[in-house]
Amino acid sequence: FPSRATSIWIEDLKQRIRNLYQKFFAPKKYQWVQLDTAPNNVLERFYYQNLIPREVLENPSNRYLIYLNYQGILINYLDHLQIFSVTTNLDINRIYQDVNKLDNIIEKNIDYAYSEEWGYLTSHINKVGTGMDLSITIHLPALSLLYGEDRFSQWMRDKDLQVKNILGEDGLIGHIYRFSNLYSLGVAELKMVNNLKKFGCTLSRWEKQVKETFKNNSLRSQELEEAVVMKGRQLYRSSHFSIKDIFDFLSIWTLARQCGIFSPRKGLKLLE
Repeated sequence: FPSRATSIWIEDLKQRIRNLYQKFFAPKKYQWVQLDTAPNNVLERFYYQNLIPREVLENPSNRYLIYLNYQGILINYLDHLQIFSVTTNLDINRIYQDVNKLDNIIEKNIDYAYSEEWGYLTSHINKVGTGMDLSITIHLPALSLLYGEDRFSQWMRDKDLQVKNILGEDGLIGHIYRFSNLYSLGVAELKMVNNLKKFGCTLSRWEKQVKETFKNNSLRSQELEEAVVMKGRQLYRSSHFSIKDIFDFLSIWTLARQCGIFSPRKGLKLLE
């Protein structure tokens, strides 16, 4: 495991992956980054692009990134190798194929820790098996307002899903949820892909239906308008507010505009 690896092993792994990079990935225009030598603004850009997690942002020592656009390999994080791909829609099948291509190149040249009985032996027990961590990120302001963030999140956890925010951390911001598989042991990869895609499409339809309720039901429209005004006044009057306060307000204000409650031209005026 990376946390228990000696400096000799870390250097050996780096050199082996570096050789692999020069042979297979550099010709395809992938970039190699030694993260502990990268400027802070570059690390922050990687973080907000979901190429590295917060732990790597705060401690990039002995960690490396191979990437092209929004796919690549993170080295020496939770596992020695973490292959990833990010897209802006629910085309999970495509990113699964992207990751598979990278995985095939690596597996032909480097031995993985693998058990015929248990599958891939990862550093976290919930990823033993396929070793695959799938997630979707989706904006659900209407469902959040109707049912409440806590209640809605608990429903999702009851479906054996992890619920995080847009950056994969605890604490929701702006009614943006990241849902991911809780475990991968005993579940076929394609089944995981298809199940999560189906789940994401179902949530999108549900959100759309609730939006129509806020748009066409006068009582719901009034509730949404009052929520926007209340949160707006709280921000206006407060000298101390969080990033969550700002993004939660922008989230429901956008929802209200989409429902025709506030005109995009007139904006929002708070009357004292």
